[in-house]
Amino acid sequence: GKGKGKGKGKGKGKGKGKKNGGPTMAQAARNALSQWRPLMEDSRVRNTVTMNGLYWFALAGSQMTILPLMLTDPMGLALTATAVGNTYMGMSLVQVAGTPLMARLVDGVGKPVAIVCGTSLIASSMIALPFCTDVYGLGGALAVWSLGSSVLATAPVSYVSEVVSEAERAQALALLRTVGDVGFLLGAAGIGAVADLAGLDTAMHAGAGALLTATGWFAMRRVVGRAQREQRQ
Repeated sequence: GKGKGKGKGKGKGKGKGKKNGGPTMAQAARNALSQWRPLMEDSRVRNTVTMNGLYWFALAGSQMTILPLMLTDPMGLALTATAVGNTYMGMSLVQVAGTPLMARLVDGVGKPVAIVCGTSLIASSMIALPFCTDVYGLGGALAVWSLGSSVLATAPVSYVSEVVSEAERAQALALLRTVGDVGFLLGAAGIGAVADLAGLDTAMHAGAGALLTATGWFAMRRVVGRAQREQRQ
């Protein structure tokens, strides 16, 4: 009797716990994908999410991977660790001061136009950086980069939030962030590998080329998408 009761209670408790347990990682991923698929059917969301991922691809490879190596290169600027820290601090200060101003610009010209302007500023700075031979040129290029980053800090998020319904907003922003994280992951590894094979300057220009290509694609898709919506109306 004792053994029967023990076995019954143990089996029942085990089965009940399994039934009431939370979703597994695989189930959570499938659930997220099922909610993201309808969002990606909207070309405005799809294009913005893709552009954001490509932006973070270029940013991770250039600013996070290549730029510190360029700043400390003994054959180049040869900055000390303190100077590198001050450089990044200066970029942050420009963004702190510039983000409110850029947010007003984003509202004025429209989010898609602002995204194109922001990525163009960053790509221009990336192209110029290998040619900077002193701290003055470096400061100017990085200030332009920071202004572009200020635009990209607000425009994609606000645009995606604007084009989806309130019920879809949380999942849309999660999708935007996840694709950006994937771009960050691939960019750091990919552009870092290019730097090992072809050098820092080539890697920086490769990142700029990738960002300019993505910007051109986004602008073209924006024009085509608007024309298609006007035809349907």
